[in-house]
Amino acid sequence: MKVLLVASEAVPFAKVGGLADVVGAQGKIMQEQGIDVRIVIPKYRVVGENIEKLGLKVKHNFDFSITIDTREEKGCVEEVEYAGVTYYLIDRPEYFWRDGIYNDTQSKQDYPDNLRRFIFFSRAVIECAKGVGFQPDIIHAHDWQTGLIPVYLRTDYKADSFYRLTKCIFTIHNLAYQGIFPVEMFTLTGLDWKYFTIHGLEYYGHLNLMKGGIVYSDITTTVSETYAKEIQSPEFGNGLEGVMSDKAMYGNLFGIFNGVDYTEWHPSVDIYLKEHYAINYDIDTLDKKQQIKLKYLTENGIKKPDASKPLIGIISRLVDQKGWDIILEIIDQLFKEDIYFTVLGTGKYEYENRLKAVKNSYPDKMIIDIGFDIPKSHYIEAAADIYLMPSRFEPCGLNQLYSLSYGTIPVVRNTGGLADTVKDGKTGFVFKNYNPEELMIALKKAIDLFKSSPDKWRKLMENAMKEDWSWKKAIQSYNGIYDKLMLK
Repeated sequence: MKVLLVASEAVPFAKVGGLADVVGAQGKIMQEQGIDVRIVIPKYRVVGENIEKLGLKVKHNFDFSITIDTREEKGCVEEVEYAGVTYYLIDRPEYFWRDGIYNDTQSKQDYPDNLRRFIFFSRAVIECAKGVGFQPDIIHAHDWQTGLIPVYLRTDYKADSFYRLTKCIFTIHNLAYQGIFPVEMFTLTGLDWKYFTIHGLEYYGHLNLMKGGIVYSDITTTVSETYAKEIQSPEFGNGLEGVMSDKAMYGNLFGIFNGVDYTEWHPSVDIYLKEHYAINYDIDTLDKKQQIKLKYLTENGIKKPDASKPLIGIISRLVDQKGWDIILEIIDQLFKEDIYFTVLGTGKYEYENRLKAVKNSYPDKMIIDIGFDIPKSHYIEAAADIYLMPSRFEPCGLNQLYSLSYGTIPVVRNTGGLADTVKDGKTGFVFKNYNPEELMIALKKAIDLFKSSPDKWRKLMENAMKEDWSWKKAIQSYNGIYDKLMLK
């Protein structure tokens, strides 16, 4: 079986969120299971930088040109291999060699030419497979940036013999981000206006790329069973609940949980812990986790760190979805519990500035890093006692799974993938309603247990570390869908 995975980001080359982890790990595990898988991403500036850091060799495959709105757009396809998987890189410096991936790093505003960028990418992906002679049985596209690929396969490339037997799966990682653009920009797609209908790409008078991916794919998946049900309701459907319900009614919507690559995210083999702290640990050597905690606090400016005080950690985009409004409502109350708090993330200026102000108020209790740093995300997972994830909604979530692996107890809201993975009182603490009061109650339970009952806390850690959320089960589910499509 030949599978082409397509996404706007993938580790180790470009990462903004969990999508990158998922695509990189999915490709690696599928390849190990004997599937001929290739991954296609844009060649952003950071991709070139990471290739150089990793010491990888890049092969120039071929040049191509695509017409967008009567303008000829030239690009090239490059090839690089990592962890046994071939990556194809779509290169056009005008579109992709920027500091940010989706938005300007200074203004935080989306790039105004994002539609052009991802039209170019989508058409280039289809030309890429033909150009390198990789005829996929399945094209598996991820999120709105690739939403036009299923559309083009069913329209402009419908009669193309190269893709005659190719099926398309589209995976939604977060339905809140849909790729919505003004109707006036529809002509850039090169599609006939007959596809701009309520049953096609039209969305309340706008162009919606996410909707296109859902409607025109053979099967749509999302990243947890609970989220697959939630997005059929107005509360979580973001205006597409009817489309999702229709997809489910015809048996073409599935929730498949993302897995964890335990060769990357397990404290016994974590290369970042080994290189930085010269410490690895497992379920039988949990005392070493406290050593990492004290080292982490010390190196981040906390004077005379006290291991008896819990360290609460968050690695997150600083956006409304992740619960920052209710976190900041209880922040002063939380520090009265005599805790340490460490945050790694970037996002809205409002939250960045408020967190900096909190740091100024609690300099010996608070650590904040604005940005994203892969090694530091591993340090936090290992050093923290409690991981906080009070999301408004959470399609899947990966950090609660990483936390379980590291014996870092998650405090989460009962939504989406969090509801599917954290067992209240057994592997973590779960609260139901999105409000600061219930969040504080759940945190207080965790803090009190940590301080008062070391044996019970250790049992909680052991339970968490015994959980298995590896990619094996997820890949089996995807393989089942691939096989089903191959028989159609």
